[in-house]
Amino acid sequence: MRTLTAYGIGVVIVLAVLNGIAWQAGTPRLHGLNVFSAGFVLGVLGTYIAAFLYGYRRVA
Repeated sequence: MRTLTAYGIGVVIVLAVLNGIAWQAGTPRLHGLNVFSAGFVLGVLGTYIAAFLYGYRRVA
């Protein structure tokens, strides 16, 4: 598995767990966490697009 793909999957899993815990706890800051999560996922998507456009090679 490529490193970038593993990173993207890991990000989605961790953010889903954090959002689930905050939702179950009824945290009033849930909106802020959702905005943070959405921004992070958009950042990962941008990384994928940049890797596709400029080329991505695994080093090591």
